[in-house]
Amino acid sequence: MALGLTFSHGLTAQDSYFELGVQGGDMPYNGDLSEAGIGFLSNWNTFGGFYLRYRPINRVGLRFNGIFGRIDGTKTQSIGLPNNQRGTITRTFRSPITEFSLAAEVDLFYLGDPDDIFVAPYVMAGIGRTSFNPQAENRDGILVDLQPLRTEGQGIEGGVYDPFPYDLDIVTFHLGGGVRARLSDRFVLGGEVSGRVTGTDYLDDVSATQVNYNDVLENGGSESAYFSNPAVTPGDVPDTYSYKRGGPSNDFYFLINLTLGIRLGGWGSNASGCYSF
Repeated sequence: MALGLTFSHGLTAQDSYFELGVQGGDMPYNGDLSEAGIGFLSNWNTFGGFYLRYRPINRVGLRFNGIFGRIDGTKTQSIGLPNNQRGTITRTFRSPITEFSLAAEVDLFYLGDPDDIFVAPYVMAGIGRTSFNPQAENRDGILVDLQPLRTEGQGIEGGVYDPFPYDLDIVTFHLGGGVRARLSDRFVLGGEVSGRVTGTDYLDDVSATQVNYNDVLENGGSESAYFSNPAVTPGDVPDTYSYKRGGPSNDFYFLINLTLGIRLGGWGSNASGCYSF
C-alpha cells in the first residue's frame, strides 16, 4: 500500500459534480437559560437533516442545508421579591428549530489526490433562515407557546417595552469548519462544527428587558404573569415592582454534526491518485 500527501495551493480544474447527503448530531444552545461558560455543551439536543453540495472546482464547494432539531434549557435563578427579600425560581423552555441555509466551503489542503481519494479540512461561512418557537409547561403541565403571552411586556404602549412581539423567523449567520473524507468514487464522510449568530435574545423567551409585573398582568393576564415571574402571584404586588429575567447577550446555537453523502454523476475517475491498494 502506498500513501501520498498532496498540498494544493491553487484552484485546480475538475469535473463539477453534485453530492447529496444526510447529516445529524448535537445542537447545543447558549443563552439565558443555559449553563455558564462551556457548560452549555453538556445539554445534548439532537438534530437531523439533509444537504446538497455542488463542487464546481477543487477547493470550493457550495452547499444547501435543511436542518430539523430542538433546543431546550433549564436554569434556577435568584430573583428579588416585592418585600425586598429574594426568592428562587426555575425557568425552563424548549423550542423546535428549523433551518434552511446556503454555505460556501473552501478546502485548506488535501491528504491524497483531490480528484480521487482524499481527506480535506475546510472552513465554511453561510447564511440561513431559522424558525423557532419557545414553549414551556404551565401550572397544569400543558405545553404552551410563550411568544403570544408577551412575557416581557411586548406591545404595551408607552415606549418602555418592545413595540411588537419578537419574530419567530430570523436570519442567521454561520461560521465553522470541518473535515471531509472521500472514501470511494461515490461516498463522502464528513464532520463539522459551526456556530449560528442569531441576532436575537429570544430563542428562550428571556432577555434583559426591565419588566414591571403589573404591566404584564394587566395586559396579558395571569398566565403571562406566571411565565414572566413565577416567584409571585397576583394580588398585593406594588406598582413599582420590576425585574430583569436575563442578561444582555444574544442567544446562539451550534451544530456538531456528521455527514454522509453520495456523489452524483459519472462512476469512474481518471485521476491516478496518491493512494493505491
